[in-house]
Amino acid sequence: MLMSYPTVRTAILMLIILLSSGACTRPSQAPVVTIDTGTLMGVRYDDVTAFKGIPFAASTGGQNRWRPPQPVNAWDGIRSAENYGPFCSQFRSELLWFELGEMSEDCLTLNVWTPDHARGEKLPVMVWIHGGGFVQGSGNIPRLNSPDLAREGVILVTLNYRLTLFGFFAHPAMTTQQVGEPLGNYGLMDLVAGLEWVKRNIGQFGGDPDNVTIFGESAGGALVNYLMVMPPAQDLFHKAISQSASVGLAPDAKIRNRSAFQVPGERAGKSFAKRAGYKDSDDPIRDLRALSMDQVIGLLTARDRFTPMVEGDWIPDQVGFLFAEGRQNNVPYLTGGVSWEARLGRQIGGPFSPDVMVKIIPDEDKARLYPGMSGETLADAVFGDLIIHSQSRYLGDMMGNVSSPTYQYYFSYLADERRATDPGVAHADEIAFVMQTLDTELEAATDKDNEVSRLVSSYWVQFAKTGSPNGPGLPDWPEYHADAPFVLEIGDEVKLHEGLESERITYHKQRGIANLEKVRDK
Repeated sequence: MLMSYPTVRTAILMLIILLSSGACTRPSQAPVVTIDTGTLMGVRYDDVTAFKGIPFAASTGGQNRWRPPQPVNAWDGIRSAENYGPFCSQFRSELLWFELGEMSEDCLTLNVWTPDHARGEKLPVMVWIHGGGFVQGSGNIPRLNSPDLAREGVILVTLNYRLTLFGFFAHPAMTTQQVGEPLGNYGLMDLVAGLEWVKRNIGQFGGDPDNVTIFGESAGGALVNYLMVMPPAQDLFHKAISQSASVGLAPDAKIRNRSAFQVPGERAGKSFAKRAGYKDSDDPIRDLRALSMDQVIGLLTARDRFTPMVEGDWIPDQVGFLFAEGRQNNVPYLTGGVSWEARLGRQIGGPFSPDVMVKIIPDEDKARLYPGMSGETLADAVFGDLIIHSQSRYLGDMMGNVSSPTYQYYFSYLADERRATDPGVAHADEIAFVMQTLDTELEAATDKDNEVSRLVSSYWVQFAKTGSPNGPGLPDWPEYHADAPFVLEIGDEVKLHEGLESERITYHKQRGIANLEKVRDK
């Protein structure tokens, strides 16, 4: 729990820090907490304290590159937790939607936001997993770090994990050299290490280690779905929220064999080693580890796709198959998407462009399922249904194989200042509503914008507290079942649908299941 009256030794050390900085702040205004590796001093935001840049694993550079996360060395004295840690290594793309700060392979840090009244309590814990296509992003971004969410009576944790080639990499030489080690999914191993840190330490911040909700959007929502089926993640979380995830019916890459359009992980690794000039090396992994972080990033391109892969242990099989077999974590599950998911595809372009993907669907089926639509409107609708909505509904259907409840949403409320430019809620735009950080996204949020933010945030917090989004003053949200497919639309009004666009969604689910079956046992 938070220490109102530090030990004599801690108090003296803290006084030295304050005096040396010229500050005259009272100790109660600079809260400290002791975890398993040492003592931290946070920073106050009125009635909420943030502890930022807390290391939960050692540096992943050098010989630790492409290894499971290693323990952090303990420190003496008080460590400042006033600033965010470095960003994990990533390619500097024009698609970046945030200011990318200092990068480092010593980036496995997390941030904890805790309300003052957490002292002596055991509050629900919400662990946010950021998105970014597995290639970019950070838990340090302002819209993700919310004192207002903590004020709702939860402990908020935002964390970092290894990205792109640093986080998802395989090579035949690694398979030979690192026998007995988990391979490939190093970013997922980081998430497990972060959740293990939460289990060991969150009680010191007033959190309940037995009431942890994982939640994330886009690639973060996909990672939530991976964690749902990962044996090493069992018992590390107790509820899950997956927002706008494209994992379920889409085939995941495999470590050795081809999986539809996904290149095998080991083949992608060999191609990168060849690009780096180590095709004929007697030890390409040694040579690749000897490269600096900047040299590795310099070899990456915007077209590189290093993503989670089915390798048999951490991800035993395709996520869709595991959900269908009832092998997912049996925890309450909330999932859904937004009204203009296609903004994602229009940003990425290439084969993922809605104008390309719409051609996958036969013309007669488009005319039947999307009457009156054409051009970008049609392409965007198909993209959203194919890439996001059908997958979340499919996983919702498959949650019927376990006993925990499932809830589905459709977020269609468009912020007032974006109504003149956007045809719907863009992919990722609901995050600031959930986090109550609209001030980081909008020039000026209206009263209605803030009202909807408080509503959706209340649903998420209530779910974290109880396993159900329902609570006093909130419109009723029934459970989702395959034979009673209730979807709550959060828009200008809150509407309950039974079978929202069910004909379209069923069509895409059936095609997705057929395509997924083609990669079984290959």
